[in-house]
Amino acid sequence: MRDLAEFAPETASRMRGVFCDIDDTLTTEGRLPADAYRALERLHEAGLVVAPITGR
Repeated sequence: MRDLAEFAPETASRMRGVFCDIDDTLTTEGRLPADAYRALERLHEAGLVVAPITGR
């Protein structure tokens, strides 16, 4: 996983969204921790589409 700040500005400006796994990536013991929720909010506030996904 990379912090968005690590991307070159021209690359970051072309990003439209983020896909992220839910189970044991965003969640811990089946719960979404506050810091993970805040990270999702920050992505949304930055104008990115957030697409949480699961293989279950």
